[in-house]
Amino acid sequence: MISKILLRIFYLALCMAFLACPTHAKRLALIIGNDTYTNPDVPKLLKARNDATAMANELKLAGFEINLNKDLNYKNMVKAIDNFTDKITGGDEVVVFYAGHGVQLKTGNYLLPTDIEPDSSAVVEKTAFSIEDLRDKLNDARPSFALIIADACRAPLQSNGRGLSTSRGLGAVDAAKGQMIIQSASRGQEALDRLSQNDPNPNSVFTREFISRMRKPGVRIEDMVREVQNAVEELAKSVKHEQRPAITNESRGNFYFYAPTTIHVDTTPPPTFNIAAPTQTLDQKEDTFWNDVKNTGNVQAFEAYLESYPKGRYASLAKANISRLAIPTQQIIPSVTPTQQAYNPIAPVPQIRQPSKPNPSDRPARQPYHPNAYTTHTEESYSASPSVSGARRPYNPNP
Repeated sequence: MISKILLRIFYLALCMAFLACPTHAKRLALIIGNDTYTNPDVPKLLKARNDATAMANELKLAGFEINLNKDLNYKNMVKAIDNFTDKITGGDEVVVFYAGHGVQLKTGNYLLPTDIEPDSSAVVEKTAFSIEDLRDKLNDARPSFALIIADACRAPLQSNGRGLSTSRGLGAVDAAKGQMIIQSASRGQEALDRLSQNDPNPNSVFTREFISRMRKPGVRIEDMVREVQNAVEELAKSVKHEQRPAITNESRGNFYFYAPTTIHVDTTPPPTFNIAAPTQTLDQKEDTFWNDVKNTGNVQAFEAYLESYPKGRYASLAKANISRLAIPTQQIIPSVTPTQQAYNPIAPVPQIRQPSKPNPSDRPARQPYHPNAYTTHTEESYSASPSVSGARRPYNPNP
């Protein structure tokens, strides 16, 4: 009984742990492009919707679920932002892109819907959506990364003395933790819709530079935006204009539109295969056999060739070699030179005469001893002969 209870508790804990596990993180994107403003005091734009479409295509290729909206009035703008933030769960990667008019007031920076009535700052505050409110909504949804891109303040609004801020550009916006906010122009600058009246590019100066760098794999968002900053600033200078995108970054970790390419290196050695030698033709086999026989060079080898190839291409050569090798070797008798005598085993062996022993009777008789017999030199002879160093003279008792 106790074991069954413990088993049920184990299963319950396992299910609770499974339910507590976060689901796979999503990539979500909200995109808004406002061109057609209804109030005559608000200039219409030409490329905001193009920018929205181009950004939507690039983000879709990067794996984002796209929510594309064009020419939204205030009501639809609020609804689109609320529906989007409700879909975000913890750990998602989120991008919000806005292209259209924007304005900075004392109370903050605002993204303008198409039905904006710029009668006063108070009216704009109530009929536009502030970037600060968008930041706070995203922060409450707790995505792992949130990127807000505002390609706004395309042209100064015509206030007609009704209290709207006359300063160009949007002010700096503090990002929440895990967020990056990119504005197409810095404080006091106007974002260019085009470089000239004849500019053929369908996108604004900022957006064209941004989307052209999104597909590079392994490029962090921080590094990519730095490139966009420099490129936009150089293009604006080419038409004597000042525009440098502004960046506020409080993100964590690394975000990529396309992650670094991973190359898997397989260290397993490749399998070995027994590759059979190429098959020889009949002529090639005969050639190999004949070369072996020829190198051996004896009768038996040539006969073996004829047994295998009685009508082979080398049969006549084999028979010729057999005939040549079958001739016995003739005995060659070396010629004898006049100074040499040929050996004749039948000739008698010459006898060698041994010397005869001396006869004792033939010896000469011994002579009697004479004391002066061995003195052969006289005094005169010594005196007459040349002196020799070290020669001994005969003894003379009476000198």
